[in-house]
Amino acid sequence: MAKERLNEAIRLSKEGNYNLAKIKLDSLIVLFSDQPDLTDQASKILAGIHLQEQQRNLAFIDSVIFNQEEKLKSMMKNFIESDEYGSEKILIHKRQKPENSYNRTFIRAHADLKGNFYISSRYYGTKWINHHQIKVYYQGKSATTESIKEDGFNNRKFEDGESKWEIVNYKDGTDNGVIDFIASNWKDPLRVQFIGKGYEYIIMELYDREAIRDGYEISFVLKDLNKLKLERNKTKREIETLSKTANQK
Repeated sequence: MAKERLNEAIRLSKEGNYNLAKIKLDSLIVLFSDQPDLTDQASKILAGIHLQEQQRNLAFIDSVIFNQEEKLKSMMKNFIESDEYGSEKILIHKRQKPENSYNRTFIRAHADLKGNFYISSRYYGTKWINHHQIKVYYQGKSATTESIKEDGFNNRKFEDGESKWEIVNYKDGTDNGVIDFIASNWKDPLRVQFIGKGYEYIIMELYDREAIRDGYEISFVLKDLNKLKLERNKTKREIETLSKTANQK
């Protein structure tokens, strides 16, 4: 009976019916533990099936990674990689280069190669407004960030003579849907209200809306790629282990 079950599992495996073959082999190993020669052979065949499945998974993961990397190449044309702002490289949208955005009030996109993404509100003027949140709106639709307390990091300000700058970062979900609102409505002339002790109002430039849309989109691709590469490494390790088991004599 054990030999018949083993032969049936081999036949199913050759036909590509891996799930049923694995069921047959698992039951053989449990029910006929008193026949080590057959159960050892069943374990080797089972490892071979797992090996083929992981090899198939690896081929699929590689194809998805290739497609995502091709997509990323096109998207990266809008960005500059920079290592001037910390230990890890960040992505700066070409339309929001610091040298072109120093003395203006706008919403900036922030992204890194891991797929982390957030926005900041940047106020420039001759008087403080001490803003701590923003509201983005257009034709009855709106989204408002959480209020960020001044802390010298996520909400900070500095001055040079009469020029004053205020920068508020909306990280870890504190944008409260503003990113998605801008990315979903980037074609519209969105208005922004800077809210604090004083107020400031702007109409977002098209290139700023595009920068946030592009940064938001590329963040998903980068996160997917990083996850896929981790999965590929895990699958390769499993293949290496299974290859050793399947080739044992």
